[in-house]
Amino acid sequence: MADIFIRSAKLDRFQRNFNNNRFYFISLHLELNGTVDIDRLETAVQRTADAVKILRCYYNGSPESEDSGWVMLTEDPKWVSVTSADPTNLTAVLENLPCEHPPLHVAADQTGSLCTLVFSIDHTVTDAHGLWDIVGMISACYRNLAWAPDYSPVPLRESDDRSMRPLLASYSLETCAEICHAEAEKRIPVQRYLKFFSISPEKRGVPKLFTQKISPRMLATMKLFARQHHATVNDVLLTVYAAALQEYVQKTFNASMSIVPIRGATDLRKYLPPYLRNEIKNYSVSYWSRVPIPESGDFVSILHEVSALSQKNRMTAPGIGELFAIEEPDSAAANPYLEPEYYSTPFISNAGALPKDIVDFGNGVSVKSAFSYPNITTGNPFIIVVVTWENTMSLSILTDGEYDTADHLLKRMRELIGDLDRFVSI
Repeated sequence: MADIFIRSAKLDRFQRNFNNNRFYFISLHLELNGTVDIDRLETAVQRTADAVKILRCYYNGSPESEDSGWVMLTEDPKWVSVTSADPTNLTAVLENLPCEHPPLHVAADQTGSLCTLVFSIDHTVTDAHGLWDIVGMISACYRNLAWAPDYSPVPLRESDDRSMRPLLASYSLETCAEICHAEAEKRIPVQRYLKFFSISPEKRGVPKLFTQKISPRMLATMKLFARQHHATVNDVLLTVYAAALQEYVQKTFNASMSIVPIRGATDLRKYLPPYLRNEIKNYSVSYWSRVPIPESGDFVSILHEVSALSQKNRMTAPGIGELFAIEEPDSAAANPYLEPEYYSTPFISNAGALPKDIVDFGNGVSVKSAFSYPNITTGNPFIIVVVTWENTMSLSILTDGEYDTADHLLKRMRELIGDLDRFVSI
């Protein structure tokens, strides 16, 4: 394939093989006050694509082929579609893109003085934080069309190297194998719970989005509660998730979960020096943990288990195990980690706080809310994506099969967060 422009890395191909489909987008949904000039936005996206060359390519090849990669588009694409921002409509649009399509799609839905913009990126190109960087460049170009974005990671690495192999090289293979084995062991207790999370094909329908907002006051309570128990806000979030999930399984299946499986995303950027963190590629891999539910089952006891585990996890390089399994799939340590049935368990990903200055479209246009969701389900009953914007935390699930579960779980998580007041001493 001599016309390959950017060769794919093993992590890229693994993401595609994981979904077994060319359709794998994640979206950033922005609700704006003000009128967006569509032609100006189109120009801003075009100039950003000039700076980030992979945005002007389409994926060519199969997940199994090492010759797969991104090939330059022969025609200049239309970047912005004026269409409904409803996730069901948007998913249909993305599913029906031609084979030779750019990895970035922008939907604009203008209604009077309100506008919704949805930026969707092929997840094999980059992750949520990479999408934020791209949207930041687009909004900066929109503010000032004379600005030419300069996307040149310094120091320059080997041309078009998307591999995460250099990260593994900073560890010994023996250490990577040990981490991989330890992470795989955390999934063993999940096996007996898989039946609660599987979705039969006949239950799948049109994708629907469910969201819940955690207000600034409720988020402040989460932070205070976390401080009083020497934990983090993410620890509190995982505690709420674990409590809601084990409660749901108890009520729905009359089964007790002594251990709640926690499967989420970890950002490999934290293991790299700052000058190697800003490339447009996927730095996120899934990571397994598990929360033992104390016999008392009370909320504070669960939090103590979660915070103790998270402190331990931070000392064991979470995510390196899965990266090793992807890069060294023939390793004995990697074999159990790649068993596909484990990927049908629930998933929660806290992308963190979206910086306010990243999405600044200039005078006359202001962002009033932001949230994110994946446009796929990959066999999961649900994927919860958490994004915080202006001290408002959004919990989102896009699912095509477990509507009642998604709706109930997010509402229950919000209720549990709302009840934290009774645990907080001021």
